[in-house]
Amino acid sequence: MATPDKGELLARLARAIADSTGASLESRLCRAYLEILGGDGVSLTLADGLPDRVMLHSTDAAATRLDELHEVLGEGPSTQAYRSSTITTLDLHASASAWSTFAAAARASVGELIIHAVPISPAGHVLGVLTAHRTTTVGLPDADIAQFLADAIGTALLHNPDSYLEDLGSWGWSERATIHQATGMVVMQLKLSTTDAAALLRAHAFAHASSLGDVARLVVNRELRFADPDTSTWSSPPRPPRNSDTDTDGGTSSQ
Repeated sequence: MATPDKGELLARLARAIADSTGASLESRLCRAYLEILGGDGVSLTLADGLPDRVMLHSTDAAATRLDELHEVLGEGPSTQAYRSSTITTLDLHASASAWSTFAAAARASVGELIIHAVPISPAGHVLGVLTAHRTTTVGLPDADIAQFLADAIGTALLHNPDSYLEDLGSWGWSERATIHQATGMVVMQLKLSTTDAAALLRAHAFAHASSLGDVARLVVNRELRFADPDTSTWSSPPRPPRNSDTDTDGGTSSQ
């Protein structure tokens, strides 16, 4: 299987955010992580320092139990990933481990799994960890791809991530209006809530090292349209709308 590029990853993440099944955004993002990178389960935990951690979502009982062990024991791959800002893997098949207490408890609770913890650090500061588990090291995700996806997920979750959303107070009325208009257009295109539409715009801004204002202008100018997520990596603008085109579907052009 070929390694997906960042544009493809973002498109697949956009599809997950646009899913209208009624699941929470956290649930959809966890499911997208597993669908893109593989694995049997994953938990999404945010933390403001290790004592103040909260698990936003887990996909299964094993992921929940592993998160509980990290919290109770204060050690393990997820704790190390948070502290070191680096991806950390623990193979419970191995007899020796740097975290013997955690490994023994995890092995007794969930069996011999591979645990892969990825720090969420969209602005260079670790905000939490995605902790996935699987039965084998076969297909373990590429580190760069796993980190990129984790950071994009973190950006999508946060309302004001450092370095990716400018201070709202510094924006003029024109800039704010453009962002609101772009959010509304994405809502119409994908039938999302305004919260999820804003999350998608933030994730796209992060993935392309752009500002939210710049992404909003692309959407408003119809140079970026999320109704077909594969077009989110356009290098040049699409055909401009004809005079008969309308905005009733959030910027879609009628043929």
